[in-house]
Amino acid sequence: MQTNLILVGEVDWCDTVAPKDVDELRSVKVGQPWAGMATWNPFWMFGRMGGADGHWAGWLHAVDADTGVWKWRLKSDYPIVGGMTPTAGGVVFFGDVGGNFYALDAANGQKLWGQELGGAIGGGVITYTVNGAQKVAVAAGFSTSPGRQRS
Repeated sequence: MQTNLILVGEVDWCDTVAPKDVDELRSVKVGQPWAGMATWNPFWMFGRMGGADGHWAGWLHAVDADTGVWKWRLKSDYPIVGGMTPTAGGVVFFGDVGGNFYALDAANGQKLWGQELGGAIGGGVITYTVNGAQKVAVAAGFSTSPGRQRS
């Protein structure tokens, strides 16, 4: 099944930031990470995650390759940073940093199946055939994800 769609994963992540003063900016050594804003926690390099209202999410957009028009989109509760894998059978596989793995109908974005894998998904999805049966594989457990901190 050919849909002529380009699939785009997106991060919708609001941050609360405070600009650094001139002395703080000058104190950063050459070659060191620099974000231009003050932070006490190294995991918040780009501001406090989630902003004041704790908002972050992900979107999967399906765009017509010829016209650039959105055909459908799906919102996830967590950012989508890994790749999407469309199949010839009309199914799209993808995951989010909340550890959720999905199968969608490529033509309309309707959810066919989903499962939480227990660890953030930050890479791609592969499909392959073994003895005539299609298999799907994805790596879960992206360790730097702040989305699922477990105590």
